[in-house]
Amino acid sequence: MATIKTTTKRRLRIHAAAPLSTPPRPPEKVHGLRRVIFVASAVLFLTLGVLGAILPVLPCTPFLLLASYFAARSSPWLNERILRNRLVGPILRDWNEHRGVRRHVKIKAMLLVGICVTATLAITQPQPLVMVMIAGVSTIGIVVVAKLPEVK
Repeated sequence: MATIKTTTKRRLRIHAAAPLSTPPRPPEKVHGLRRVIFVASAVLFLTLGVLGAILPVLPCTPFLLLASYFAARSSPWLNERILRNRLVGPILRDWNEHRGVRRHVKIKAMLLVGICVTATLAITQPQPLVMVMIAGVSTIGIVVVAKLPEVK
């Protein structure tokens, strides 16, 4: 780790990226009021993630990733419960361990977005401008999912 002298008599530490061969460090634990805020955030994002799995309007995965992030730093028990869940646990474990998503998960996500958007447009029959906006936003979502790294 290199240090740089600054004019305020403090030293800035520059952390180099860890080599890929070393295992990731466990997240730093938080304490006090910050822990309470992190636990509340984990529960909030977990709730939003569960709602996102049910409602086609809300995304599921980003909220579950945030829930896991906050739970890992504040409540190991809650994080273990999230990671052991049979529905979302494998996806989150793949992301935590390999920073990627399995191909079948990506395909299911893209198909689900396509089906939901098509059903929404067919049922509601919105104005043409709204149709273009919905199609554009869903296309962005599909492209983002398609570009996620894959776990072999």
